[in-house]
Amino acid sequence: MPFIYKPSLWGFTAAAIFIVLTAIEIEAGEWVDALMWGLLAFSFTVKYLPKFLIFSLPGAMAAFIGLAAGGAMFIMYASERLGDG
Repeated sequence: MPFIYKPSLWGFTAAAIFIVLTAIEIEAGEWVDALMWGLLAFSFTVKYLPKFLIFSLPGAMAAFIGLAAGGAMFIMYASERLGDG
């Protein structure tokens, strides 16, 4: 197959990285961080599965979950940084 759908490949690579980060946070005992990484990994996995891309609603839901998880992680990071200062 000469054509590889690269965005799907990159999406699965990102999901694998997020799953590794989830495992690291679980071992560290940071359950909230692990939950955020897990949600992000789940949303990337669902978003880039080809059978879910056929239907628009699951893709939109995965994108929303990804944005919500990313926003929650940013807010958590910002609150920790502001609390240190």
